[in-house]
Amino acid sequence: MTHVLIIADIEGIIGIKDLSNEEESAEIYTQEIELYIKALLENGVDKITVCDAHNRGNMINSRITKYSNGNDLSNIRLVAQTPSVCFNEKYDFAIMVGYHGMEGSSGILAHTFRYEFKRISVVDKKMGYNIPIGEVEIKTRWLGSHDIPVILVTGDREAVYEANCFNPYRQTCCCVSYFDDGVVGVDALYEKLAHNVKAALNLDWQLCLSHDDSEIEVEFYHPDTVDALSKIGYNKREDKVVFNSCADFMGSIFNLSEQLYQVDLENQEINIAFLKEIRKLAGSLGKEEFANSEAGALLGNGNLVTLDKATRDKVMMVIKSMVANVS
Repeated sequence: MTHVLIIADIEGIIGIKDLSNEEESAEIYTQEIELYIKALLENGVDKITVCDAHNRGNMINSRITKYSNGNDLSNIRLVAQTPSVCFNEKYDFAIMVGYHGMEGSSGILAHTFRYEFKRISVVDKKMGYNIPIGEVEIKTRWLGSHDIPVILVTGDREAVYEANCFNPYRQTCCCVSYFDDGVVGVDALYEKLAHNVKAALNLDWQLCLSHDDSEIEVEFYHPDTVDALSKIGYNKREDKVVFNSCADFMGSIFNLSEQLYQVDLENQEINIAFLKEIRKLAGSLGKEEFANSEAGALLGNGNLVTLDKATRDKVMMVIKSMVANVS
């Protein structure tokens, strides 16, 4: 019996331009997953586990488990989010579908896991420098740590580039691009996907196996985040948080997300208290004078979440100087 694990995301799905209409997006998402299931069953795969890795993992319609194509219905299963993937089972290979480019790339909905992450890099000791990676490479290495080769990656142009960056052998299929001119219809792209599924099944799967033997470093947009995380046990190196491997990062991602949420709440409380203190100190200054000052400009560039310690210290110094001059 051949068992495939599908790790699915939505941003690289054909027809998804934004996620404002959740019901419509879920239907488009489900339809493309059905295409993969049909193509796999028609090419001899016996068992399929689909992991909806997008957000809460509740966008793919459970009707996919009823797609039989003459096969046993129980052989198609849907699970929500990556922690629900059971690695006690044997998966012959995985495919990653609907993937997107990393944060900062030219993708339609480019990002890397969460909005706080500015850049994630693999520490390449052999080459002597760090290489930016996104969700595609992180997950192929995570799956590789469980001895599961990723034989096919589909999605936007940037995701496909990343999938072949470290392993040019695996099959990839670009079906979404920021520069798409809309000439190619959905049916033609679906045919292309089905063709790529068949081609991937003919590869030497073991040559698609990724190794997860390097540290990764995570940089954040908010400069105070690393210090906040290091205080609760995360490994800090300069201005980055370090994980031993991609598997280590994937095992921490949900706890990390919750802790980042708490960091945001704490930062808001600090900034609210800071602004109250500033209002008291600046009471002798005119509103226009304050707004046109360096302090006003600094505060105008941030909000309750993004305002950081260095900016607060600078604003405080400027305000005290202005108040002293008035006195």
